[in-house]
Order: sequence, then C-alpha cells, then structure tokens
Amino acid sequence: TRSLVSTGNTKRLSRVFEKAAAGEDITIAYVGGSITEGYEAGVRSPECYASLTSSEFQMNYCAGGTVICQNDGFGVTPSVIGCLGAESVVLPSQPDIIFIEYAVNDGMDTVYQTAYESLVRTCLEAPNEPAVILLFTYMETGHTCQEQQQAIGEYYDLGMISVRDAIAPELESGNMPWSDYGSDDVHPSAEGHRLLADMTAHYFAEAKQKKPEKSYALPEEPLHTGLYQHGKICDASNTLYQIGSWEVGSHNNVFQAGFCYQKNGENAPLFMNVKGRSLFIVYKKYNDPAWGLAGVYVNGELAGVVCANAPGSWGGPAVDLIETYDSVQDLHVEIKMLEDQTDKSFEVLAVGVCE
Repeated sequence: TRSLVSTGNTKRLSRVFEKAAAGEDITIAYVGGSITEGYEAGVRSPECYASLTSSEFQMNYCAGGTVICQNDGFGVTPSVIGCLGAESVVLPSQPDIIFIEYAVNDGMDTVYQTAYESLVRTCLEAPNEPAVILLFTYMETGHTCQEQQQAIGEYYDLGMISVRDAIAPELESGNMPWSDYGSDDVHPSAEGHRLLADMTAHYFAEAKQKKPEKSYALPEEPLHTGLYQHGKICDASNTLYQIGSWEVGSHNNVFQAGFCYQKNGENAPLFMNVKGRSLFIVYKKYNDPAWGLAGVYVNGELAGVVCANAPGSWGGPAVDLIETYDSVQDLHVEIKMLEDQTDKSFEVLAVGVCE
C-alpha cells in the first residue's frame, strides 16, 4: 500500500472503467525505458509488468472487451526521447490509459525535467483525453528522479506509484533483500515485475473506489518554461538529406533509418534541413575509444559537439540537446567528425526537433 503516492484526479480514469464495463476495448500504453520494455522478465513478454497490468485490468474491469497492451518501452531511453516520439509513436492509437516510467533513465538537470513535463502534457492534451499515470522506478544505489517527477505529477493531479516508497523501508530494515525485487542494480526480476503489477493493480483498485471528480482541468500554464512540444524524430525515412561520408541505416531495433559515418578519408558532412525551436541529436554511445566526436553545425556555425564514447555506455541510444532558439526556425543541420576524429566511428540515429 505504500506504493500508492496519489490516486490523482480520477475523472478521466472513471470514463475508462465505464468503457470497460460496457464491453468496449481498452488500450493501455506504457512509455519508458528497459524496465517497461520488460527487462529482465523478458522483452514484451507476458511476464513483464506492462503485460501483467493489462491482463489484470482485463480480468478485473472488462465485461467482454479486450485490453490492448501497447508497450512503447525502449531500453536506455530517457524522457527526452519519449517526448520526441510521443505524437508519432504513442498517441496515434488513442490509448485510454498511459503509464510513464522514466525515473531511473532520466538525469536530474533541467533538460530532463522539461522533457518529462513535455511528455506528460503532450499526453494529457491528446484529443481523446487519456488517463495518465506516473510510475517511479528505483535503483539499488538509491537513484530515482521521483522527487522532480512527483512535483510534476502533483501539479497535474495525476495518479502516481512509487517503487522506492514501497520497498526502501523493507530493504533498510533487513526484511527484504534487493534480490527479491531486482535481477541487477536496475532491472526487476520476473518476481520484481510481478511486484510492479501488484502495485498497478492496487492503484486501480483504490482509484476505482474513489468517487471521481466532476471534471479534470489541465493547468493553463506549464510548471516549467520552454516545454518541448510537437516533437518529431527526423531520419532517412521521413526527411530529405545529403549523405556525404555517411551511409543510411543504423544498427538499432528502434531507430533503423539513421546514418553511419564511413571512414573514406573525405569526412563530407551529413546535411539535413529541419524546422523547430529546439534541436536534439540522437546517437549511439559506447564505452570505447574507437567511437569519436562529431561536430553539429547549424546554419553554418558550430552549435555543439557530440561524444559517442563515455564510461558505462554499451551502444544504446543517447540524446543531446544542441540548441534552443527563441522561436521556431528553419535549421540547416550539418554533422561531421571533428578534424582529429576522422578515423573514429559514429552513428547518428536521428535528429530530433520540437516547437
């Protein structure tokens, strides 16, 4: 029961319960990192918390309809990538409920706080008015972004569930070893995923008992300024480009239309014209000195340097904010290796823009 931070305003959720009781199909979307994807219970397997939560919702609240489990979890991705892909990946199916899980993937700085709120607000603004529920995961080291994310949840009066609040007292008292939850220092085991599903089931039971509010009003102003809205992921599949010393195609199961740098001795830049107020680069990051530094030039000037080699990285997607402008701009983006890095590897997975 400690896992329940808040039931939040249940007006939207009460409509979902009514829809389920009327025998209609329900779509539940899960947005997050590798925990949502299913590690270590099995990627998108029936044993991951998203699948278990959907199955239990079907069993407990549905009268004939089907619960569609839409698992949009992708390993190593922070809420910045979630916010860039929300409109193209998450919302087209018009999910009835959206769980958001990024508490162990995000950092503490402003970019993550802004991106997380941007994702929350984008989901809340969807025309079909989905119920949004925040799930705060937790690492063995104690790392979690729960505080900054909970402040956003409180501002929008959302349902919130906390792994830390549930298990930290048990860990500290010695009643429970971490291995009862985690298979490593981050990911829940199959038993841990079962525990997460128990927490979501408890949330739904408590929210169902609560008398719903008469209405839900989205705050007119955001909590943080300069939100990243109308995010778009630009790659070889949807954006015009000039290839330079790069080759189309990336070795990633999510971002498959990126660009690999070719060490052909020319270091000709990759060109792309995009439009936005904020510019991001999504790229592969390794703990390997064979991966190098690329310069990102915007409208002819160096706007940022992206480093594809960092301790603790293993080839997953990383994302850097390159620049935020005062208004939406036409951006002529050029990416090429720094002069002393032309013998290194680099993989651009996508260019991200927001308004």
